[in-house]
This record gives sequence, C-alpha cells and structure tokens, in this order.
Amino acid sequence: MKIDRKNLQEAVKLYSKFHWGKMPKELTRVRIPLTKEFVFLGKLLGVIYLSDKSGKPEPYVHFFGPGEPFRLTCHKGEVAIEKTKRVSLSKLPDLLTDPKGRALYIANYTGRVTERGIEG
Repeated sequence: MKIDRKNLQEAVKLYSKFHWGKMPKELTRVRIPLTKEFVFLGKLLGVIYLSDKSGKPEPYVHFFGPGEPFRLTCHKGEVAIEKTKRVSLSKLPDLLTDPKGRALYIANYTGRVTERGIEG
C-alpha cells in the first residue's frame, strides 16, 4: 500500500504537538480490522492511557463530555468516578466492537486531539 505523504506529514505534526515537541522514534503501519457491522457496548465515559510526553510513560486520564463532567475521587482508599455536572448521553462517544469481539472502536466522538491532549 502506498504511503500518502500529506497524511504522513500531518500525523508526524500531530504526534509532535501531542508529545510536547518530541518527534516519533519510528513510523509503523498499523493494521486495523474494519467491519461493516458493529456491536454497541455502551457510552464511553473516559479513557486512561500511558504516554511518554515527559520522557517516561505516565498515565493520563480523560473524561468525555463538555466541560469535564466527571472526575476521579478517592475516599478512604476507594476510588470512584464522580459526576460533576449533567451531561446528555448523546454527547458521549459510543464504544463498539466487531461481531467477533476482537477489536474496540470509538464512534461519534465530537472532540479533537491537540497539543493539549484529548479535548471534548
């Protein structure tokens, strides 16, 4: 498959912004299994991921919805997700899988990925 140079340049630019100026160490092609049918699993409240923005892998937590409608809380050693404001379920992205349950997909996400991270 031929590499689209414009898309590649955009991907490197976004990677560099998202990782606070660092350039990618390597470029790899990722195979993503696409399907025409999806199984709806539910609404996605947030994601927790590792990124090496600061030079070492660190966890980042992002909750979806306008104005960060959720937050993590800890009380007596118990961690919970607390709702901080009302949010319409229609504003949250959908979590989907393929019919065999081998891949996860995020659909209907209305935010953006920028140098500040995941927004929206």
